[in-house]
Amino acid sequence: MRQPALEHSDSDSDTESSNAASPPYHSSTSRLEPSEVESVESPSPTKPRVERLRARQALQSAGAKKEDEPKLSTHSHRQQRPSAAILGCLAAAALATACIGWWLKRRKMKHKTQDARQLFTKCILAPSQAVMATVPAPPLLSTTFITTAVFGIEDLTPDHPTAQSGAESNTGFSSAHAVQVAILAGATCIGRTHTSEIASRMADPADRRSNPSEKNGVVGITASSAALVIAQQEADFAVTSDHLGGARTSAACCGLYAYRPTRGTVSRAGMTLIAGELDSVAWLCRTPALLPRIGDAFHLPGKTSETELAKLIVAQDLFGLWGDDLTVACTAALIGAQKWAGDDVAPVSLLVYLRDSVPAARPLMESDSAEQLMAAFGKAGTLIQQNEFARCRAEQAEQVQGNADTAFQEDTARVSGVDGDSVAAAKQVQAELHRAMHAALSTSNGFLILPTIPGPPVHHSASTDELESFERRTYELSSLATLSGVPQVTIPVVVPGQPVTSVSILGLHKCDMRLLHLAAKLGPVITQAAHQVAAAMAEQEAAGDDAQEAPEPGGSRRTGKPSRAESFKAKANEAFKRGDFDGAIAGYSGAIQADPHNPVYFSNRAMAYLKVSPITFFIITIFFFFIFFTSFSR
Repeated sequence: MRQPALEHSDSDSDTESSNAASPPYHSSTSRLEPSEVESVESPSPTKPRVERLRARQALQSAGAKKEDEPKLSTHSHRQQRPSAAILGCLAAAALATACIGWWLKRRKMKHKTQDARQLFTKCILAPSQAVMATVPAPPLLSTTFITTAVFGIEDLTPDHPTAQSGAESNTGFSSAHAVQVAILAGATCIGRTHTSEIASRMADPADRRSNPSEKNGVVGITASSAALVIAQQEADFAVTSDHLGGARTSAACCGLYAYRPTRGTVSRAGMTLIAGELDSVAWLCRTPALLPRIGDAFHLPGKTSETELAKLIVAQDLFGLWGDDLTVACTAALIGAQKWAGDDVAPVSLLVYLRDSVPAARPLMESDSAEQLMAAFGKAGTLIQQNEFARCRAEQAEQVQGNADTAFQEDTARVSGVDGDSVAAAKQVQAELHRAMHAALSTSNGFLILPTIPGPPVHHSASTDELESFERRTYELSSLATLSGVPQVTIPVVVPGQPVTSVSILGLHKCDMRLLHLAAKLGPVITQAAHQVAAAMAEQEAAGDDAQEAPEPGGSRRTGKPSRAESFKAKANEAFKRGDFDGAIAGYSGAIQADPHNPVYFSNRAMAYLKVSPITFFIITIFFFFIFFTSFSR
């Protein structure tokens, strides 16, 4: 009966002795990982003494192993973490940087917004709920637009803007048909420019409006206020007027798209006429994808097909008529047209064709040259514009009945004395140009690519001669579409680090929708090609190529068969130096066939075309027309 007591006593003494020789049990196990604790069996009083001793030894060895591990691991992790003060400083610096950036952006946008909003009077002419709920959705739904001062909006003055819906009835607050159509198509009119649209000069000394696309550059002629508002993203598009290139010129100077439809396809009801029969509704926008939507809204003529491939004619002589300022635009147009239409691209001399097709222009020419032929077209357009302007002003003077301001009287007096014989001669030029352009475009069923403006916008600080020269040449280019009545779309060529320029595409009469869809697809292609040409020009300048070689506004991108293409190019360069421009054209054409993705060869051939003699150029043009029409007939 005493033996169990002795055994119990021995176990207690053993436990005490072992506890005295080793750390406390809870102290050793407090450093154990959970996996280690689970792997060691806890001693049970029911087990024999030997097993309990083995279990105790295992616990002790496990505790010793844990204590042998580096004790600085947890402390070192804490030392590696950044302190709370450092984290707070970094967070404060990031917050301060974000606040400063937001403030600067806000200040810049506020400055731009103030500049733009000074040009138009606010109003809200929104589509009705019935229009917005139409299925399918209207083509211009969720877009905003502004109008110019020639479109009437009732009860709208700079001091009393209106804010009511204009589509609850079919008349609304605007008496202009074009504004009503845009609202019924789902767009919202947010304002109307209050600047005069009767500008007759390219640069006004008192005009200090900044051009967002060309620093210190002129902003155009008429519709320039609308162009600035669209360029500063205050609205999606503008409904404006165009007579002798006002809307197209302003869009080209500000890096925008513009469209003038076929003469007579859009009603001018409710629009104050400035140049009579030359006046047309026109549109400005920033993105090419909006052009077909505007055409759908106004029900412009001309069916389009997704599988139809356009025939493109490049008026290459016009790009180099006044110098090399349009080299990038010309090369980009050629490359873009080549990518889009493949072999259906014909670089031609348009002026050679028009000189023989418009004999009525010869009495207006001082000499037989390409510059004088374009000058004759510009004179004809200006004479008709002045005659129509005087007629419209006389009709408006009767309505104001002596309440006209000084500017109105000065403009009327300046254009009132137009010679009747000169106007008759100008109208004869207009009739022949209409027939010639219609014949050229209908024969090939194609589109004509030419420059919109003669070069980058001149600066406000330019001399009077430079401003007048730029304005005169702009009128000459615009007169081709204005006098012939064909539709025209302008495509901006905006490249970072390069002056802004523009190219235009002219289409056949009443083929407006085909032209708009072509511009929507070809515009981004030309822009991409312009970026490639500009990058290649920068690479060439950095490489320091020989200045005596033929001008190469492109780069050397090794694609296709570069060795064979470069051999053609080298031979063409030698021919160009000798003055053998026909041989240079043949050499560059061979290089293009060997490597059609290199913009250098297109540009070099373009420069060779511009240097060739008129007789040779005429023969080459006839040859290209023959090939072009033959391929089309097939």
